[in-house]
Amino acid sequence: MYSKLRDAHLVGKFTSALSRPVLDLGHCGSRGESSVKPEEDSEEENGMGGASAAYVEDRTPAQEEALRKLKVMLKESGLMRSKDTELDLLRFLRARSFDVGKARSMYETMVEWRQEIGADTMKETFHFPERKRVKELYPHFHHKTDKFGRPVYIEKLGQLQLEELLKVTTLDRMLQYHVKEWEILIDWKFPACSRKAGRTINQSLTILDLKGVTMKHMSKQVRHFIQKVSKMDQDYYPEYLGKMVIVNSPTTFKAIWSVIKPWLDKRTQKKIEVHGSNYAHKLLELVDAENLPEFLGGSCKCHGGCENSDAGPWNDIPANTTFNETAKP
Repeated sequence: MYSKLRDAHLVGKFTSALSRPVLDLGHCGSRGESSVKPEEDSEEENGMGGASAAYVEDRTPAQEEALRKLKVMLKESGLMRSKDTELDLLRFLRARSFDVGKARSMYETMVEWRQEIGADTMKETFHFPERKRVKELYPHFHHKTDKFGRPVYIEKLGQLQLEELLKVTTLDRMLQYHVKEWEILIDWKFPACSRKAGRTINQSLTILDLKGVTMKHMSKQVRHFIQKVSKMDQDYYPEYLGKMVIVNSPTTFKAIWSVIKPWLDKRTQKKIEVHGSNYAHKLLELVDAENLPEFLGGSCKCHGGCENSDAGPWNDIPANTTFNETAKP
């Protein structure tokens, strides 16, 4: 059952992550600070740190027509999911540069994949009791929201202990956990953020902390994992990444980036900035100090640690008890 799932992604989110989410990395200078510059019509141009207006505004007549055609095609084929809105269809159109045929193929492949792996019921049917230990060996968490109302997803990649991780769980279970976390983000956390913001929120801000990362973290197994997760996130959960900021980039990151960059589409690459140790000012442009963990230059010190709090507006909406295990470590 999970063979296709395994082929589509692996363990978690060095990306989505690298959010998951999500994988987007940038370019690293030899020392200090470096930054990936947006190309062409990057969403950075809107002055909102990649926080576009949820694809609602500024669509051209040609794009509106592409949306209409895609919607008609999917409805006539009987493949359009009842829960999907025009915003969802726009994610697939944007991921395929508004090529209706390619967007339709991408959407249909997504529907087939979800049916095969049981994604629609993953929140309720998959239980992950090893989650607390997994998060200790692979720190990743959502923490409050940025200035645009988007959930903030943080990973401490330098603390990943893959060998120890695989002693407490399996790759198959990590893959299912990754899908479950995606479904919870879409069905619970995004709606909660939208309610608080008073507008549709369907993208995240990802902060990837590379403190402690060395080339040993890029073993063959880790590279395989990153490649598969990136493919899944881009193919089946497109355009959910609003912005990624990579911090504490080491001098070795240029070599790491050269391996990862070819796996990412150009739209994803445009959403990434890379910084060395002088990054706090950039994060504080995007996130209020009280919402940013102290270890990233903010002032938040959640009781028990920000990485364990799962603090955010989603806690104002009770989680379904069948997937509540993921709401707290």
